[in-house]
Amino acid sequence: AQAVLFSKACHPAFTHLGPHPTARFAMPKSKRNKVITLTKTKKRPKEKKDALIEEIRESCEKYKRVFLVSIENDRNTFLQVLRQKMRPGRLICAKNKVMQLALGTTPAQECQEGVHKIAERITGHVGLLFSDSAPADVQKLFAEYRPQDYARSGAEATETVVLPRGVDTLAKLPHSIEAHLRQLGMPTQLLDGKIHLLGDFTVCKTGAELTSDQAQILRLLEIKQAQFTLTVEAHWSKDGKFVDCNDLED
Repeated sequence: AQAVLFSKACHPAFTHLGPHPTARFAMPKSKRNKVITLTKTKKRPKEKKDALIEEIRESCEKYKRVFLVSIENDRNTFLQVLRQKMRPGRLICAKNKVMQLALGTTPAQECQEGVHKIAERITGHVGLLFSDSAPADVQKLFAEYRPQDYARSGAEATETVVLPRGVDTLAKLPHSIEAHLRQLGMPTQLLDGKIHLLGDFTVCKTGAELTSDQAQILRLLEIKQAQFTLTVEAHWSKDGKFVDCNDLED
């Protein structure tokens, strides 16, 4: 019987049965016992919030002035460029409630004397710029740096765009995109490898909110209708001076 078992185990026809039942295998390592270093663990939301509040208060102590700036057509790439230009100043964009909590919304809660007036005006899409630069220099920088970009869905059209019928209007686009243009609502047809616009087509009208299809068409045509802008709404300085720029405009 032992000889028969031996011959079956060794015969090629039985090799698919795997190793002999008495063979030993190493058990896979349990993931439950995996050690994770503390440096790789993610911070909890409350820890991030507390750290951000502390960062804002430290910046308020470090720099001479705090600027409340409104941001229009926010783009991370443009913000990074501005951050480089504003160094050693710091631009912090966070949730409005967090920025208000950090600065303090009343004289009793404020982290610096009089800075609660900045916190009171935090509304909409805004950020806090901490800097030693004079207000005129900051406003000049913002006025000089206003790059254009493609408008996104939901943005307001800044001009009316009407495309004339014919083959020249879409000549710069590859013929392979013709089917996609039809899906976007454009009356097009592919003839002799060229895209023909079968009739005048209004992409958007001034003041109207752009749809996703309209935003895509403008991008394909390389028409930029969004301008990235930062505007100083108010500023505060350590000498207690507070200026609401909206009052100056009035």
